[in-house]
Amino acid sequence: LLVCSSRPSATTQTTTMRATSTMALLCALQASSVSAFVAPGMAPSAALRVAKSPLFKSSTPKLAPSLAARPQPKRETALQAEAAAVGPISADDKRMFVRWSYVLCLANSLVNSATLIQFDEVVMHMTGPSTKGPLFLASGLAAQGWHNLGTIGAFLVGCMFAGLATAKNDGDTPIKATAPTIIAAGLLLAMSGVMAKNSVHSCLYIAACAGGMLNGLTSKMTTFRVSHVTGTVTDMGLLIGKGIGSTLEPALKLKLRDLCVLMGVWFVGGCTAFWMSSMMSVGRVMSLASVPVILLGLKGLFHKN
Repeated sequence: LLVCSSRPSATTQTTTMRATSTMALLCALQASSVSAFVAPGMAPSAALRVAKSPLFKSSTPKLAPSLAARPQPKRETALQAEAAAVGPISADDKRMFVRWSYVLCLANSLVNSATLIQFDEVVMHMTGPSTKGPLFLASGLAAQGWHNLGTIGAFLVGCMFAGLATAKNDGDTPIKATAPTIIAAGLLLAMSGVMAKNSVHSCLYIAACAGGMLNGLTSKMTTFRVSHVTGTVTDMGLLIGKGIGSTLEPALKLKLRDLCVLMGVWFVGGCTAFWMSSMMSVGRVMSLASVPVILLGLKGLFHKN
């Protein structure tokens, strides 16, 4: 065995750095070979003591503080980069979509009243079909029951299309990105009007799908509903009660005003559908209701975000 002195002599101190490094390496090898055979309680050999000396301990290289603090680049997918580039839409675009909701609410009210006049069915809110469907099925009127459940399914599909259109940015979806769905809903309303004029009962499914598309879009973009008034009346009551018991902030006052406008527009649509149906067919009323919807979609298609 190679024996290494724990105290270097004067001659060793005068040797070159190269000889010292060689000695440290040999001692380390010796220590590693004999350390496994050192029994508990035995004093380590001189070679082992030298190998563990701080003089011969190697240190791992470290990066400079400026380099260590530098953030490492992260790879970003194309979808994440696109979503980050879009950003939130402007407040003006938000208000514009609220005003569009007034027009869409009027169109849905016209169609809902028209189908009620001709087919004794509603297609823009699902409270009626969801009540009559199980009721008819339980009473043995299977055809009527499945028809009402089919209306719910068609409305659900329309909402699904709206969800797909706003999937990436939710309420901050650019106006231009919502335009194709609005145009498609308008075309479906026009198609349902042609079918209603020919007394095709399945036109109710087409109209319900269009209503779901429009209601889904406005729900996502503005939180307002344009196919039924249950939520509208609820929010109106809550805000009026808050105004009586406390104070309404400017944003809540504006919301209450929008809700009142939507409620009034829904009433106007119901009356107008009755007056128009006395001068033309119900199918034509539905087709005319699709015109402002299609025009809004075309306007959005060329909107600069």
